[in-house]
Amino acid sequence: MKKLFLLSAVLTIASASIAGDGDKKNTLEIHAKGSANSTFLFNNNISDAGGDQDYAAGWSFNYGGGLSMYFGNIGFGVEGLLGNHRASYAGSFVTGTTSTNYSSNVNLKIMQIPVFFKLKSDIGGYLEVGPQYNIISEANYHYTSDGVQYDTTMTSNFAKSYFSAVIGFGFKIPVAKSNFSILGGARIQYAFSDIKGVDALGVAFDNFFKYKEPGNTTGATAGLMLGVVYTLGNKEKKDK
Repeated sequence: MKKLFLLSAVLTIASASIAGDGDKKNTLEIHAKGSANSTFLFNNNISDAGGDQDYAAGWSFNYGGGLSMYFGNIGFGVEGLLGNHRASYAGSFVTGTTSTNYSSNVNLKIMQIPVFFKLKSDIGGYLEVGPQYNIISEANYHYTSDGVQYDTTMTSNFAKSYFSAVIGFGFKIPVAKSNFSILGGARIQYAFSDIKGVDALGVAFDNFFKYKEPGNTTGATAGLMLGVVYTLGNKEKKDK
């Protein structure tokens, strides 16, 4: 993984160094950023469970950095982000004559590596789209009900990694008389490979005593991003 980042950095810097002195503004951007996100994990076994298992809003945070290379207003970028993906649930189940309300969540510790195709405008707006590779290092389950709570690690029940599609948009505001800009934007992600995992009560989807089919678990994220950008190599058009 370190070799991948090193190779990306070398190729990006090399591209900047050999860029000609033409009319294009070829720029290298160095990003430091963080995001706050609303996150979910969806599986049909939960969706079909009725009031026993319902989805609730989960919240997560990510931080890291990246590099972007623009050739004029078209560019490419790669990032490395650390953080989590939390899926929250709530429900009520009946045992005999007793009804029990509960809440639970699954918290995935992840590393995200998105690779973007990018477009930017001359006034600071940008659009980015591309695939993202997500690595799950740990999965923790938390359950709370009527004063009873417990936590357990369920990493082995989840996929080690998964892929998602990402689209983002936003703006950059230059800081006067410097190469720095303030970045603000939004980013939406949707997983297209199976994350596996457990239901709202902590039962694995591949437990054939409860589920005939494990179904596919997919993740969704929508969040706001804030960061700082340092720009190198901004070449203005030369006078004729």
